[in-house]
Amino acid sequence: MARIAGIQIEKNAKGTPTHVRINLKKHGEKINPILEELGAIEEDEFERKWKTSITGDEVFNHVIEHLKSLPWDK
Repeated sequence: MARIAGIQIEKNAKGTPTHVRINLKKHGEKINPILEELGAIEEDEFERKWKTSITGDEVFNHVIEHLKSLPWDK
């Protein structure tokens, strides 16, 4: 088995691999989706809301439409 930086494989007394230790700073981009799917880690509230948020352009358009609807004095 090749050695990969940031990954350690732990074996039992018989030499059978039983656990894997993974450095999430190095490999988190690839591993985190798997851990989320398994339910081992959860997204925080900010990340959930960020996925459904609107863009800056959408905010700008909403503001412009609201300003147009105000009863401005001429």
